[in-house]
This record gives sequence, structure tokens and C-alpha cells, in this order.
Amino acid sequence: MVSLQTRDHLSFLTNIFTAQKCDAYGHFLPDGVPPPPCALRPPNNWSPYCNRVEFEFANFIFTHAEMPAKKIDVLLEIWVASLIKLGGEPPFSNHTDLYNVIDSTSVGDVKWDNFTMHYKRGQQNNDAAGEAGVNEAAPWMYDMYDVWYRDLHQVIHNILATSEYKDEFHTRNTMPWMIRGAGKTSCLETGPGRKQY
Repeated sequence: MVSLQTRDHLSFLTNIFTAQKCDAYGHFLPDGVPPPPCALRPPNNWSPYCNRVEFEFANFIFTHAEMPAKKIDVLLEIWVASLIKLGGEPPFSNHTDLYNVIDSTSVGDVKWDNFTMHYKRGQQNNDAAGEAGVNEAAPWMYDMYDVWYRDLHQVIHNILATSEYKDEFHTRNTMPWMIRGAGKTSCLETGPGRKQY
């Protein structure tokens, strides 16, 4: 026999794992109601880039050519020389300027963030540097590493908010939830069939 506390818990899980569509305030929407329209950028909005040329240049250099910083600077200097007679300016003054704009680029309004990390020597029992001495430690143990990331909660929120994927995934969870307690196992399937034990 399932206890009253277990039934309450199963009822609670059934209510929160129904994956019903809701608005931005958490109010459930009736079935078949489309999501609110997304605010679209105008086609000429290239921010944080000034224009399409800046975006295309940054995209090509960073994702396709994977050009080193010194070569980016040489390319931009050649570009400056070609624009002197016309009084124009290249899209970026140097590789640092380019990198700063790339770093400020957001995808769906989710900005990149970063932190630096390193290996802490002598903190674990099997630490080669702690046991065998500093001279025998692997070179990677002395390096600093930059970790770049985006807020995954916000990225998922933006994915779910776009209409492009509305028919590409199921919002109903069909994975059974197992609840164990007092020597008994309860099964709750939150998808079609809605099994409860």
C-alpha cells in the first residue's frame, strides 16, 4: 500500500512534470494556442558590428580562416593602405579591436562569459607534483586555462522561444520517474499512459 505522503509526492511530481505550455509569467496556456511572436531584429541590424562588412569579415577570420593575430594585423594594414586615397577606414583597427567586438557578440541576447582556472598542485594524494617533486610535474600543471561559456538556462530559454523548432521536439516527458522509499518502489510515468504504482 502506498502511503499518503508518497501519494502527495506523486501528485506533486505529476503536476510539475506535465510540460504544459505557459506564458512568460508561468500561466498555463490552452492546448493549440501558439506561442507569442518573437521580436525580430530588422534585417539591417548587425550589432554589435557596425554593418554587414564587419560581421562578414569577423565571421570569415574567426570561423573559417582561423587566422593568427599577427596575420590579422597585416591584413588590416593592407586594407588601410588600400583605403587611404578614398579616406575610408577598415572595419577594425587591429586584432584586439576585432576580438573585443567578437567577444561582445551575443547569440539570442546571451553573452559569452569566462573564467580562468589552473591545476592546484599538492591538493590530492595522487598529485605527481606533490609526491615526486615540482621537477617531475607535467607541463600542463603550470598553465592557466580560459574557460568560455554562456548561461545555459538562458540559451535553452532562447531555443524554446524560437518558432523554428516548434515541431522538432516533444514537450511531454515520457521518461518514467522512480521513487524509492520505505523498501518500496513507486513508478510515475509523466508521458502518455500516465502510469502510477
